[in-house]
Amino acid sequence: MDRIIVGRIVNTHGINGEVKCVSMTDDPERFEELRYVYLDEKGDKLEITSVRYAKGLVYLKFMGLGHINDVEMFKGQYLSIDFEDRRELPEDSYYLFDLLGIEVMDENANKLGVITNVYQTGANDVYELDHDTNKLIPAIKEVVRHVDINQKTMIINKIEGLFDGI
Repeated sequence: MDRIIVGRIVNTHGINGEVKCVSMTDDPERFEELRYVYLDEKGDKLEITSVRYAKGLVYLKFMGLGHINDVEMFKGQYLSIDFEDRRELPEDSYYLFDLLGIEVMDENANKLGVITNVYQTGANDVYELDHDTNKLIPAIKEVVRHVDINQKTMIINKIEGLFDGI
């Protein structure tokens, strides 16, 4: 994977080339550390000249784009960064793209399925297994016992009642 999506431009703001973005990172203030981002469709590299926050959104201005007409066509596009510029995560934390495709097994090495989606609920993430089982796994320490990103495996504790039928 060459790049990681960090946000999405949802609209312009004012007439001076500022855009409103939804952050797609755990820490929206991450944008203050970035010098540039890539625009998804063409992969254009945009140098960030200012960052501010309001009403849960990130407001960005880019070098050389000082008018609304310069950024109008960016609406709906994703912003990404180079993979090498990603933040190191704390222990037992993973990027969502690392979890997709991981094989989930119980503590007896019985295959339960493959993670096909991750839902961020606020309290804890929830992992959805492939369509064969269509089960949801809460990402809590009582359930998720071990994750090996390199081996693409996850060991879970099947709490009584939570995984009946798998």
